[in-house]
Formats: sequence, C-alpha cells, structure tokens
Amino acid sequence: MDRAEVPSWESDLIDEAIRSAEARLRQEQDREQAAARRALQLAREQAYHRLAVAIDRPRRAHRGPGGGQLSFVPT
Repeated sequence: MDRAEVPSWESDLIDEAIRSAEARLRQEQDREQAAARRALQLAREQAYHRLAVAIDRPRRAHRGPGGGQLSFVPT
C-alpha cells in the first residue's frame, strides 16, 4: 500500500502547533523567572525589615548572674 502524501495544510497545522507550544513554553519560563525575582526581592525586604527591627530594639540591661531568671532562692 502506497503511503499518501501529507497535505500542505496538515504540515502547516503541525508547524503552527509547534510554534504555539514553543511560545507558551517561553511565556511560562518568563513568568517563572519573574516570580523568582519577586520572591528574591520579597526575601530581601523581609531581611531588611528584620535587621531594622533588631537595630531599633532597645538594649537589654545586664541582669546579673541569673540572667533574668526567676528563682525561689534569692541571690
């Protein structure tokens, strides 16, 4: 049985499907890269905030040998 020629419109349809899939893949990769950049920026902002809070936190006074722990026996 002879194999029939594939119509040109079918080849075009296959090529268009491949181009469309590749475009969707590129868009998804771009979105993933953008999400990674946003996540990194958010992590940096959280770290800066924690640092600022730690800097602004009042210093602890020296509490002595017990370190501020409650005790039943006065020292």
